[in-house]
Amino acid sequence: MLQYIIQIDFVNSPGLGYEIFRITEKNNVDKIAMEVIPEQGMIIQFQCAKEEQAQSLVADLAELENITAVTFRTQMPYQEKEIELRTILNSVSEGVLAINKKGIVSHINEVACTILGCKLEEAIGLPVEELVGESPPILETLHFGDAHRLKERKIKRNGRTVQFLSSNIPIRNDRGRIIGAVSTIQDFRQVEKVILQANKSSRLITFDDIIYQSQQMARLIASARTVSRISSTILLRGESGTGKELFANAIHTEGSRRNSPFIPINCAALTESLLESELFGYEEGAFTGAVKGGKKGLFEQANGGTLFLDEIGDISPRLQVRLLRVLQEGTVRRVGGDKDIRVDVRVIAATHRNLEEMIQSGNFRDDLYYRLNVIPLTIPPLRERKADIPLLSQHLIRKICAKINKPEAHLAQKSLELLVAQDWPGNVRQLENTLERVINLIDNAEIRPEHLAAWTDITEAVTLRSTGPISKNHQTLQVEIPIAGDWPPLKEIVASVEKEVITRVLKKHPSSRLAGQVLGVSNTTILNKIKEYKI
Repeated sequence: MLQYIIQIDFVNSPGLGYEIFRITEKNNVDKIAMEVIPEQGMIIQFQCAKEEQAQSLVADLAELENITAVTFRTQMPYQEKEIELRTILNSVSEGVLAINKKGIVSHINEVACTILGCKLEEAIGLPVEELVGESPPILETLHFGDAHRLKERKIKRNGRTVQFLSSNIPIRNDRGRIIGAVSTIQDFRQVEKVILQANKSSRLITFDDIIYQSQQMARLIASARTVSRISSTILLRGESGTGKELFANAIHTEGSRRNSPFIPINCAALTESLLESELFGYEEGAFTGAVKGGKKGLFEQANGGTLFLDEIGDISPRLQVRLLRVLQEGTVRRVGGDKDIRVDVRVIAATHRNLEEMIQSGNFRDDLYYRLNVIPLTIPPLRERKADIPLLSQHLIRKICAKINKPEAHLAQKSLELLVAQDWPGNVRQLENTLERVINLIDNAEIRPEHLAAWTDITEAVTLRSTGPISKNHQTLQVEIPIAGDWPPLKEIVASVEKEVITRVLKKHPSSRLAGQVLGVSNTTILNKIKEYKI
């Protein structure tokens, strides 16, 4: 049997669909599939014994009133979408695997097939357990809706051990029901190689690379220069995006260890076992897939230099014990080894977490805290050093324009005022992302307020914060704060007032964007406050 696909374009009229199907029956063709193109027509896939039947069908359809065109196609729209989706999936560098609500593999890309050692045509339609082993995290995501990040898996396939990391999220329909799940897969050994390459290519940075003009930053950098000359452990505190790694790198460069390695690692980015093998190394045979001859850990690789432990507040209790031993005794023991190896490493740790609260809740060891917190340095958030925003913005614009090969742009004075007025909860990183988005989208060299309003959460409303009350119905604001004995901390009083104000504004302006305009803050700030106060 011969198969054909035709597209029928028509002007809608009553009974036309019946006429189309009558003619297909008349020409004795078997319909296989049909798709409707809204406001345009339909596409039919059919089969017949002879080519003449297809030609006759097209001729008969073309004679119908209100049909504007009948043309042959090579594929159905769903087939084109499938090819488009497959191309997108194969263009990403991570493995991607999706399952339907029955736990059957519906999509998989070439990278995932390579990691798992399977063929695409064999994987599609398989129960996911047959592909990634028993009780995979993706099924937990499917059944309970829990997202997982960097779950470590080790399975046997075709006589070999496959070790990989998977992150899983549910797929929901427009009513919020789970209809499947998708997993991104990373080869365990490839992740190790990327980490090592990043460590080797890490550029040494000096304090001259830090852009500032505020007094707060001047005092901080003066202190950092002083402590860079000694080898005591430093704990950098600051919100995400404030530049903690930049400071760590500059401290290393300024010190006596500048000619030795500076190795950064993000402790939150790796699973416990992968982080352990990266930090402490392992002996040959320590686990399945271990490199022959073993491997040096980052403490050994950084010997004589500096190891920067970013997001130290995210390491597990077991690794906290191992790290404490290194700081106390200056020795490491590889995974699977029984020999202590002496190392001379300066440790700079960093976190955005409240370690003191974590100690109180039992999630962080106090003895490790005291070992790390020998010299604490706190990097202020951008909202507390707004004097730096003009200089920093122009520096970032110059850097972004060079990266994307565009003529250097500049900020209109009003735009600069708008940037300075923001809270920037994501700090310098958020400022850079905002500027990069706008620079990519504008056609001229000047960044004007309307550009910020069109493509970011920033609007001119931030400059109107003193023009009047929240609404005509709320000329005053009263908040009851219970006082039992002593006054509550000022922080709690401010939070109570802030929560009440945001709650009232949201009742009148249910959109977070509108509420942000009324209160003179960004949409992101309102969303963060809604989450923080559980409004």
